[in-house]
Amino acid sequence: MSNPDRARSLSDSTSAGLSHDRMRALLAYSWDILSLLDAEGRLIYNSPAAQRLHGFSPEEMDGRSTFEFFHPEDAPRVAGAFQQCLAQPGHPVRAEYRYARKDGSWIWMEAVAVNLLDTPSVQAIVVNSRDISERMEAQQALRDSERFADRILDALRHNLTVLDGEGRILKVNRAWQDFASANGLPASFPWEGVNYLEVCARATGADADTAQAMADGMKAVLLGELPEFALEYPCHAPCQQRWFQALVTPFQGHGPARLVVSHLDITTLRQAEESHLQLERQLQRSQKMESLGSLPGGVAHDMNNVLGSILGMASMHQELQPPDSPAQQAFSIIARACQRGGGLVRRLLDFARQDLSENKVVDLNILIQEEVQLLERTTLGRVRCCTELAPQLPLIRGDASALVHAVMNLCLNAVDAMPEGGELRLRTRLGHRGWVELEVEDTGTGMPREVLERAMDPFFTTKPPDRGTGLGLSIVYSTVNAHQGTMDLESEPGQGTRVTLRFPAIDCTAAEEAPPPRGGPDEAARPMDILLVDDDELIRATLEPVIRCLGHRIALATSGEEALERLATGPLPQVVILDMNMPGLGGQGTLPLLRRRHPDLPVFLATGRVDQATLELARAYPSVTLVPKPFSMRDLKEHLDAVAADRFAR
Repeated sequence: MSNPDRARSLSDSTSAGLSHDRMRALLAYSWDILSLLDAEGRLIYNSPAAQRLHGFSPEEMDGRSTFEFFHPEDAPRVAGAFQQCLAQPGHPVRAEYRYARKDGSWIWMEAVAVNLLDTPSVQAIVVNSRDISERMEAQQALRDSERFADRILDALRHNLTVLDGEGRILKVNRAWQDFASANGLPASFPWEGVNYLEVCARATGADADTAQAMADGMKAVLLGELPEFALEYPCHAPCQQRWFQALVTPFQGHGPARLVVSHLDITTLRQAEESHLQLERQLQRSQKMESLGSLPGGVAHDMNNVLGSILGMASMHQELQPPDSPAQQAFSIIARACQRGGGLVRRLLDFARQDLSENKVVDLNILIQEEVQLLERTTLGRVRCCTELAPQLPLIRGDASALVHAVMNLCLNAVDAMPEGGELRLRTRLGHRGWVELEVEDTGTGMPREVLERAMDPFFTTKPPDRGTGLGLSIVYSTVNAHQGTMDLESEPGQGTRVTLRFPAIDCTAAEEAPPPRGGPDEAARPMDILLVDDDELIRATLEPVIRCLGHRIALATSGEEALERLATGPLPQVVILDMNMPGLGGQGTLPLLRRRHPDLPVFLATGRVDQATLELARAYPSVTLVPKPFSMRDLKEHLDAVAADRFAR
């Protein structure tokens, strides 16, 4: 039967209320396509809308299978719907597909088909199809937008989820999934639909308080009680301490209430803040030490002048008295008392540690070995000491006695922290950027955070009054600081304490310089002219008889200016004893002028306070010997004999 015949048959079957003209107008002006198909899917009839949408004329479509025009990707799905339509007469079947156009493009169609093949007056499959291209394009644009939004969410480095108004998860990003996988959940865990608010509210265990706070914050934002909610919390992994910041904000848009919950890893930020706080504490500690150190530093010079005067006179009379006489013993006691007083002043300076009494090459490995041997004979009976000393460790430059004192303090603190026994470990190694590191670690009781933060403060101690002064770690810190080094202190209650000292390495590997050769007895006995430059009357009154007792001649000057004038107008002495701390030019201003005029004149730089400036001044010029106060007549004689020997060698 041809299309016109089918159309006439359909027209004849219309009701009286729908005239032929009305039927033709309905088919001609409808934007939907009305089609009739046979049981094989061949086209029997297409309404005029088909040509408007597809571009094919009725003659081009007549008798052709409609399956010729379906997109290859959609044809199997449409064929399945067609078979369903054949199997269910009278029941509408819906399908969406792309349909070919005459110009070679594709148009999206939606069709509803009803099998009326068994209806005598129809005997066809009736299909109503319409253009849904705009709707499909809008849906595709929405899907593209969602995929783009998903890619943005996945690109964010913090964990993020979107919740509905009941707290159920609608979406999580890649960072969230990766974090969950790293903590034991399967990568394919079905997050969508999980009620995150209830999970937090019902949490138990160590993190229950944090989870409950999260639940309360989410509820408050959903109810409008808070514009947003933020919370910082720890989430430590087995091998790393980690911190996160949770931020809960309402979803900005129309529609039902939603929440955006993000968890940002702020571990690096917390570490930076902790490092900043540590630097601030170090600065405060340094300022405390500097203020406390100003007292011993200020009195050191005057005290050593007093002790030097007493020691000079006592040592001279000690040499003059008959051996083992009561007078010699008395002066010997006075000399020892002065030396002890000088040691006390040095310890006060060690406390401030603004200077180094010595500046020599030091091998930390040798220093540690000697320290351990000493400890094994004294205090290490109840703990086990282990050493891990790096071979070929670079040398450092500094004050060996001060370093020994610092290491001793650390070891004694470690032993005190292990009353029931334990292990003390001392390690040396080459650190980053050429630093030499010394690590002292114990397995003792450790310290809580509040004690750790104050451990290096002067006079702070947790020991009983008769067992600690609170200066041990302060002196260690000051000693390391004087060596241009750093000190790190780590401790946890029950986990012991680790102290790491770092010192700048030096390239020099040579041994200490050997003492200059001594001259013969005749040369040492020859008298020399000595110019003593000191503003302290007590020192001048003491050293004048001491020097004369040694067989030398002495001239006195009370200032650097007077000394320079004497050197310019009078005969040159063989030695100048120059005090550092005087009004006017002082030793620091006098020595450069003296050395410019007299390059080879031996100078003894005498000072009651050996600081870094004094050390640098002594190293800057040749034939300068640093002589710390107080010194005995024997000390002075050794220095003068060395000058005499050098003259003899020339």
